[in-house]
Amino acid sequence: MYELTTINFEIYKPSFNEDKDEYYDKCPYVPYERNCIRYECRCKAGVSFVNTTQFKQHIKSKTHQEFIINYPKYYKEVDEAQDIIKELRVENELLKRKTDKLTMTNRKCVKKIKDLEKNNKNISKLLEEKDKKNKELEEIIDDLDNYEDCLDCDDL
Repeated sequence: MYELTTINFEIYKPSFNEDKDEYYDKCPYVPYERNCIRYECRCKAGVSFVNTTQFKQHIKSKTHQEFIINYPKYYKEVDEAQDIIKELRVENELLKRKTDKLTMTNRKCVKKIKDLEKNNKNISKLLEEKDKKNKELEEIIDDLDNYEDCLDCDDL
């Protein structure tokens, strides 16, 4: 049967030579590469190349030569802005994941705090009951001591 294939393509961006302060064409393909990515060049609508031979033929055209000369004026800022947007999206996604993780940790901590507060209330109630019983026992002991004192007084 028929198979659907995806066509991967990228926008061709010339390389920058820092020594000469100008843009130049650098072939994006590795020698003997198979399943090459289709590159589209913005020098002219609909122009694309798929291999080294087509690339070398394309860069010889006058339209492409003018594109390279005018690249910093028309396309450089757009390409840099797109790269920055891409980096910021990645950073944003990482921060969202970190926020989600911290939110989950926060929820677990809040639940743990509520459980500990409940446990603390129960322990406080138990301590109050123990204190109350201790006071009662102390009163009984005092009463017994007073009773013994009375008994001792009678003996005299």
